[in-house]
Amino acid sequence: MQEMNNIPKLLELAAAARQNAHVPYSHFAVGAAIRSSDGRFYAGCNVENVSYPCGSCAETGAIAAMITGGSREIAEILILGAGKELISPCGACRQRIKEFSSPQTLVHLADAFGVRKTCTVAELLPFAFDEKDLAR
Repeated sequence: MQEMNNIPKLLELAAAARQNAHVPYSHFAVGAAIRSSDGRFYAGCNVENVSYPCGSCAETGAIAAMITGGSREIAEILILGAGKELISPCGACRQRIKEFSSPQTLVHLADAFGVRKTCTVAELLPFAFDEKDLAR
């Protein structure tokens, strides 16, 4: 599978982004890296502020970088965190990822030892809200 060949690059970018995370409150740094459908790579990290719930997640940063760079579709995304448990995108980020993906887009969940789980966007968010729901 061609997508799996991108994992080393995605891990490298997510790890570099994670190093730049601004997490003075939670001390839980996260990095995310995207390969867009046009083959470009983007990364983002989580950024907290004193108004704690108003920070931004790493996935949000990576998606914003992708949009700013002129790409519009995620081919695959890797989320890298540290800790004893597998890190997974929050609900808001799941919806954001879905907005710029297809149901078959790969989502790689990783820690310092590498990718621990790969799923599709459809598996990550099985009952996603989308444009069809707006027509109701």
